[in-house]
Amino acid sequence: MKDSKKENIISKLNFSFGSQQAKSEGATCVMEKDTFQCSTEKLDSIQNRIDFSKNSSEKNMKHIANIINGLAMHEDADSIRVLEEIGTNASIDAIREMTARALVRKNVIDSLNIVISQEGKGINDLSTSVAMSTINELLSLQNKETAMQVLEDTVANSEIEAVRDNARSVKALMSLC
Repeated sequence: MKDSKKENIISKLNFSFGSQQAKSEGATCVMEKDTFQCSTEKLDSIQNRIDFSKNSSEKNMKHIANIINGLAMHEDADSIRVLEEIGTNASIDAIREMTARALVRKNVIDSLNIVISQEGKGINDLSTSVAMSTINELLSLQNKETAMQVLEDTVANSEIEAVRDNARSVKALMSLC
């Protein structure tokens, strides 16, 4: 990145997780005013660091929460892609839960499709804590129109019965709120 662009940087995420050896291999993703840039190699590095053992420290979880919240603030498609590829596929329930909530807070069709229409993610996650936190986040949305549209499309078009049933149930619950 050129020095002339540094004033456009809102935040820069430097992170590394795991052993001392891994710290030198930390990935850096740069979030600028209008874009989020992260190379495929960096995505792989992020995925490797996030998929560390379930005995992750509180400090590492804070770093992960900061990364997810930083990605949630950006409105571009790349931030949604990173959240989907890394966060929703993490082996740790807490990371999937934070990611699902961040995707719901974005409240755009692409992010809501991930947490509503995809098997094993968001409301369809096998972890009840992930599924329920996603549902709670959907219920707390100020503008529920986009979520209701995605739920209706999922009920009408999903080929997976369990996904349709979950969408139907959440849609009924949201219509009562």
